[in-house]
Amino acid sequence: MPTPTRHPSPGPLGSAPTSPSPATGSRRRYLTKPSLAYLTAGLVIGVTWALNEGTPPWEHAAKLLVLLFVAAPLLHLVRRRRAARRADHRPQPHRSPHHRPHLSFVRLAIAKIALLVLAFAAGWLLDDSLAHPDRVVAVGLAAVVSVLGPLLHRFLLVRAPDAHP
Repeated sequence: MPTPTRHPSPGPLGSAPTSPSPATGSRRRYLTKPSLAYLTAGLVIGVTWALNEGTPPWEHAAKLLVLLFVAAPLLHLVRRRRAARRADHRPQPHRSPHHRPHLSFVRLAIAKIALLVLAFAAGWLLDDSLAHPDRVVAVGLAAVVSVLGPLLHRFLLVRAPDAHP
């Protein structure tokens, strides 16, 4: 008869286990990276919006579209190539980076356009009631991207095509 496995005691009441399980640690890393990325993106978008206070709407839109559709994909490409280069020097993991779910460009583009439309609508609505509506919109953009980004991240992902048909 096999001997049952005993797990170590978690310690005194109210204390956490001394070492997290591997699954918990990897899940925590997975949740932290998108949260930090969305916080950074939210701050960059908010600061960009605030710095362009008083510019014509078309110029505002052009600058933000360049930021969202040119700069962000270039940073993503650089990060992906760096990860692939690091993966070449490591033993092959269970799932290679090419078979992990990745961001859908179409879904991300729709989300970015919706965010831009929401920001312009908020600015237009607040234009007559506040002295500096662009600052309020900038804070709102930073908050929306930072808070809703990690929550909606899974809806922006698509599965990678299988390597074997």
